[in-house]
Amino acid sequence: MVAIKEIINSQYPHFLYTHNSDGEAKQDANGSWTTTGAAWKLHASCREETNGKGTQIQAANGRFITFASLIQLPAGTERVGLGQEVAVADRMLTPSELTDEALRSAEAEGVVRIIGECLKFDKGRLHCRLWV
Repeated sequence: MVAIKEIINSQYPHFLYTHNSDGEAKQDANGSWTTTGAAWKLHASCREETNGKGTQIQAANGRFITFASLIQLPAGTERVGLGQEVAVADRMLTPSELTDEALRSAEAEGVVRIIGECLKFDKGRLHCRLWV
């Protein structure tokens, strides 16, 4: 008998990271406004599929968009907001690799498969899909 974990690992061999900001700017004791900064965090396991045919999807505003990759995610994955920056890697990345500069370098080396923004997110019953 095959373990469920083995099936999930083979079905979703990649790792999805999202670029999150901690929210609004805050005022410090001197009255200066500061932002809390943004950070990359692991969002879910996934499977990235390149759009080799140049297929288009219809976005929320009625425009048709040619996407670069379709990312398949397990059912129940938390929604990724439209326009949010995402990255897909072949392996789990270390905290030191989760900077903009390190991710661009890892993309050039082939560890990171794609970096882009979420064009559309579809939460389905059997799986979720994200277009970049």
